[in-house]
Amino acid sequence: MDFEAILQSLINPGEDGPSPTAYDDLSASYTEATSTRDAKIQTSETRVAELELELLKAKSANWDLLQSIPVADSEDSGDNEEDDNSEEDSDDDNPDSDFFED
Repeated sequence: MDFEAILQSLINPGEDGPSPTAYDDLSASYTEATSTRDAKIQTSETRVAELELELLKAKSANWDLLQSIPVADSEDSGDNEEDDNSEEDSDDDNPDSDFFED
C-alpha cells in the first residue's frame, strides 16, 4: 500500500478496526519515501559539484584569455582624445539647447 492508503485506513478504520500491521506499513512507507528523497538529494548535490567545477574551469580559461590580450599604451591610442571631446560637444547634440541659452 502507498502512504495515503495506509493513512486513510488509520483515519477511517472501518468496522474491523485498523489493520494490525498498519503502523509497520506506515513506517516502511515513510522509510521508502525518505530513502528515495535522500537519493535524489545526493544525485543533485553531485551534479551541482560537477557544474561548479566546470564553471571554475571556464572562469579560469576566460581569465587566461583576458590576460593574454596585449594592453596598448594610453599615449598610442587616440580613443581617449575623442572621449574627452565628446563631453564638451554634448550641448551641440541637444535640440533644446537653444531654448535654455542665457
